[in-house]
Amino acid sequence: MFRNPIFLCFTLLVAASVSVITGCSRKYYRTQADRDVAVIYAEKRAEEAYTLPPLAGIDVDPRSRFFDPSPDDCPALPVPVPQLFGYELPELVTGDPRQIPQRSDLEMSDGVEELPAPDVESHDSTARRFVRPASDEASESSTEVVSSISDLALVMPKPANAMEPVVRLAQLIREDAQNNEAAEEVDLLPDNESEKESDWDPTKDDRSDTEQLRIVPIPQQFWEQLPETCVPRMLEFESVRKEFRRSYPDVTSNGLKGLLSDAPRLTLPMITELATLNNRAIQTQKERLYRAALVLSAQRYEYVLRPRRRGNGSGVNYTHVRLDSTTRNGLVIPTETGVRATTAMAGQFLASFANSVVFTFNGPQGFAANIGSDLVFDFQQTIFQRDVVFEGLTQAERNVIYVARDLIRAQRSLFVDLATDYYQLLLTYRAIEISSQDYFSNLRAFLQGRAEYLQAGRIPRVQVDQFEQNALGSRSSLVGDCNSLESALDRLKLRIGLPPEMPLNLNLEELESLTTSDELTVTRQLVMRTRQTLLDAAQTRLGDRDAAVNGATVLINRLRETLRVRRKIEGITEESAAERETEQLGLRLALLEARLQSDQMESIRSRELKSELPREPLIQFARTIDLVESKLSQAQRATLLRKNLGLQSDVADAVEVDRLDERFQKLRRRWDAAIESRELDRLPELVEAANGLLEATNTLTAKLVGDLLPADNVEFENVIVQTVADTVALVDRVETSDVGGLDEVEVEENRAMLLALYQRYDLMNRRGELADDRRRIKLAADDLRAILDVRATQTLSANRLLSDPNPPFDFSRDGGVTSLSLSLDTPLNRRLERNTYRAALIDYQAGRRALIELEDQIKLAVREDLRQLRLQRNQYEISVARAALAYERVVSTRLQLQLAVGNVVARDFLEAQQAYTSALNSVARDHISFIRGRIELFFDTESIRLDANGYWSGGQDESLELPPLPDFYDVNPNPYGRLPARVRYSEEVRRNH
Repeated sequence: MFRNPIFLCFTLLVAASVSVITGCSRKYYRTQADRDVAVIYAEKRAEEAYTLPPLAGIDVDPRSRFFDPSPDDCPALPVPVPQLFGYELPELVTGDPRQIPQRSDLEMSDGVEELPAPDVESHDSTARRFVRPASDEASESSTEVVSSISDLALVMPKPANAMEPVVRLAQLIREDAQNNEAAEEVDLLPDNESEKESDWDPTKDDRSDTEQLRIVPIPQQFWEQLPETCVPRMLEFESVRKEFRRSYPDVTSNGLKGLLSDAPRLTLPMITELATLNNRAIQTQKERLYRAALVLSAQRYEYVLRPRRRGNGSGVNYTHVRLDSTTRNGLVIPTETGVRATTAMAGQFLASFANSVVFTFNGPQGFAANIGSDLVFDFQQTIFQRDVVFEGLTQAERNVIYVARDLIRAQRSLFVDLATDYYQLLLTYRAIEISSQDYFSNLRAFLQGRAEYLQAGRIPRVQVDQFEQNALGSRSSLVGDCNSLESALDRLKLRIGLPPEMPLNLNLEELESLTTSDELTVTRQLVMRTRQTLLDAAQTRLGDRDAAVNGATVLINRLRETLRVRRKIEGITEESAAERETEQLGLRLALLEARLQSDQMESIRSRELKSELPREPLIQFARTIDLVESKLSQAQRATLLRKNLGLQSDVADAVEVDRLDERFQKLRRRWDAAIESRELDRLPELVEAANGLLEATNTLTAKLVGDLLPADNVEFENVIVQTVADTVALVDRVETSDVGGLDEVEVEENRAMLLALYQRYDLMNRRGELADDRRRIKLAADDLRAILDVRATQTLSANRLLSDPNPPFDFSRDGGVTSLSLSLDTPLNRRLERNTYRAALIDYQAGRRALIELEDQIKLAVREDLRQLRLQRNQYEISVARAALAYERVVSTRLQLQLAVGNVVARDFLEAQQAYTSALNSVARDHISFIRGRIELFFDTESIRLDANGYWSGGQDESLELPPLPDFYDVNPNPYGRLPARVRYSEEVRRNH
């Protein structure tokens, strides 16, 4: 009757053994590990008073290049065959990199259609597209084929009267010489006439550059000499596209778009998001943190009652023994299990159970069964080395915090590196634009010099060679900049984690925004310089009304441009009150300028008519018609001013102005016809007609201007003084004296250093590591002492036969064994421990020095950041002043070219434009250097806060205002780190933490 319980127990034991042979699934263990790590992350953030941002796990985003689509617990090996272009940019939260930027010069319709490509075989058997003019007549003309750029070939029609560039240049040179000789025969204008020229803006002219200065296009063969990868980079800029259109006048907008790079265009937020997905170093840091958390979870598990790692199970041993003609068969089933735990006092507790079932089938007594069981409880406590036992848990707890800080700082450091690369690439793009303009300018100088040498013999051959050398040098610089851009883009791809072969480009909108901002700064500088010049002139030339009005006109024009650029930056479409007031002042100044011009011309005409010398009809007509023109201009400006002021105006007056202007134009044409046909007898009649027109114009002007400007000279001068004063007052009200465009570096140095010392994560880690060094002194000192352990063991045994009526696991009948032991290891030989202790003392002092050194390095970095920011702002102001002077040079060169003053030619104007563009490049370079320096300052003070995509939105805010200085213990709730609360450290260790 006892066999049934025994076999039931045996059956249950076998079933339990079978059920745990395979254990739990892989997924179970993986998810359990993830759950434990997530709990540890949350606990550590809470311990640090949430000064740590959320800690990311190690799961790879499906958009990442490293994402493995195979099962997590049974990953498949990748395809061993290497692949190119195996990764495509995913959809990004921060924007669409495939969005094509808007380019105003390519959006207009140009009346040229793009036809399908004919069947043309090339050396690479690639089908090419051709761009042809829409008109049949032009398509019949001779064409010149340009070698393909990027896989697009352009067929450019050449007009019938086309000539070689050198011959065309020589012709232009001769025409310039003739114009200069003709200009020398004409009397020079008075100084005040030239001063009254309105301020000219090189960016605003309705005529094309070729019409203004007869700029010769760059010959097509020089475009062919540039590398295929360089031209698309150059065509990113409108100034280069304008040059390209000059060389290829019949290229369509679609054809020009086809030459541009179609690679995805990234902004800085897109770059940081891609780096968050694909950067290898950051993923490695995340895995390092995860591993540290896994180590901690294992250490914590040591302090809970847990099954032993090994020795929990059962077995079956069958024996067959034949001895002295005696056969004996036996079956032994041993089973054992146990649990253990480390206590809060560093004690080691172990409880184990062992059971053995022995079956003998043909022994001396026949079949027999014996069941033996042992139950052991063991506890061991160390007396002097308690902290040594805790060290594994202690260091694991602290390592998680250390690695978490390293991860966060690595993410911020990655943003700084990406921002540095991004802005450096923007500068490289700008360098390509500048190098392109420099190349075009030097190339034109060479072509013009060669033309002068071949056609006119005006310069020696040596100078032509020097021009060619300069052109070759500038082309080398341009190609080098393009190559530097490609290399920098490849390095950026590697830093992001993208394959180097992936086509990539940058969105240049931020560069354009920075350029617009810099232009605004330069324009403001011009406004303030002009204001100061006007005030200086008012003090030195009090009676010069013309100079005062002209200076105020220049000032108001520049203020108008400043307000326009500012409105563009702010994205406002409606005009501001300041712009409306500026427009009104501009109209008032224009009317004053016309009145002064009329008074001057009337004075000259009156003086010559009263002269005793005979009056020639030619001079009479010229003076009268000039006066009529100035009076009409005065009437037209008065009409505009009256409309702006809202004054009542008769429609008939405006019609009369137009009618008189038409009479004026007809009279000039009649005069020109009479002079050309030499009908001198008609001159008196025309002079009389001019006098009649002057009387009608005087009547109309007096009616329109009478209530706007006083006739009395004294009152008129008062109006001039008041208008000039209103102009200066408007400038003072709209603009400030801060023309630098960048914030003053008013950061308090001591406060910035304290902020860095309070917030730097690497300093927090170094401070915690110093506490670790101090704790190791205590551990090494404990090893110098005697080792004293106390141990208590209780063993309970039970041994029963199958026929025994008592229960099989009754330990009360057989009793047990209780033992108490005390072990002492005396410190007779502690040489190695002594050396370890001395090394721990040395390590602690070295750690103190390292902490002080890191603090000094942080202070130095902050001081250097502020020093560089002040320098960069100062350099920015200098660059702005240089750009303003270069702008003045453009204006001066343009005026000299218009008036044929001196030996100014078109190339001088192009060089002036190039100098202005180069000066703007210096402004942009210093501006970007300031932005990068600001990012470095915020990084060095640990003030960068990244979003989920790894981007710091404050990076584009140029304010230098650092966060407020917090309380030290708010950002450092545990300056030397925390100790686990579940264990009992010695007083010395607790005191040091």
